[in-house]
Amino acid sequence: MALTRYRYSLVAFGLLGALIVAEQARAAATEQPVAVAASSAAMQPLEILPSGHPVVQVRIDGSAPKRFVIDTAASSTTIMPKLRAEMPGLVAKLSDDPVDGAAGRVDVETTVVKQVGVAGHSFVSPELMLLPPGPTDHLGVDGILGADIIADFVVELDVPGRSWRMAPTIEAGMLDGLLASVPFVLDDMRAPRLTIRLNGVEVPAILDTGARGTIINWAAAKAIGLSPDSPGLTKASDIKGATNHAMPSVEAPIDALTVGEAMVEGRKVRVADLPIFKVLGFTPEQPAVILGIDMFADRRFVIDHPGLRLHISPPVVPAPQQR
Repeated sequence: MALTRYRYSLVAFGLLGALIVAEQARAAATEQPVAVAASSAAMQPLEILPSGHPVVQVRIDGSAPKRFVIDTAASSTTIMPKLRAEMPGLVAKLSDDPVDGAAGRVDVETTVVKQVGVAGHSFVSPELMLLPPGPTDHLGVDGILGADIIADFVVELDVPGRSWRMAPTIEAGMLDGLLASVPFVLDDMRAPRLTIRLNGVEVPAILDTGARGTIINWAAAKAIGLSPDSPGLTKASDIKGATNHAMPSVEAPIDALTVGEAMVEGRKVRVADLPIFKVLGFTPEQPAVILGIDMFADRRFVIDHPGLRLHISPPVVPAPQQR
């Protein structure tokens, strides 16, 4: 069925802070990838990079497994330059939309492949983005698995257990031990938006498993009593975009970040008024948070896209090593 699809993509890699977003939404009647589902969702291996990014195995046109970051805030599944160089037969076309990085613009291309296979599911004739060379190449992965593939499914990520699965509906045992549950909505890019609490203050957030670190804007910092002159703030590394431009940021300690009844204490967040917040519809006066994978590093969680709920476990205590 032909549907209107927004053709901008957010790729928020916290290691290098790469934030890529097309400048405008292009309404285009395109065919959504057709999924051929497996009968059951078996747990699959989950690789966790030193940066914290979750990496899953994806097959393109029947290839050997490739390593893709699973990114809930990326609207388009994306092929990195590394993998593109290994696929000389790809037919690329220039996208109608320029893409903005954290502080610059770049043109991108797209390609249609025959099939994408992931977690026992096959997707026929998806259109994938071809990311140009940039700081994200340093991750060494082959691509980004975005919402065009995952946002119709229930996605379970067991970060401490290094496993994951993707199912059409909630399966038996999937929610066992997940004591926190909060609603979310899917925005125009099909990224999950929810309300969290920073130091007890409610703020809107976007769940972004492709972001290494959680990032807040200065309006959110102000809402919890922080200013550029507050004690405890330290200069952090610049946030770089796909075009190699950079945005300054600072690091701030927070007492607690709470999602429903799930609480993370004593962590640090980055503070920066990135252009991505404006593109996502936030004014400079509106608090906003990019909720990164760092807040789930010791958790198992389930993103129920069809049911629009996020389920989170308590922290998983590592088993003591035998001597």
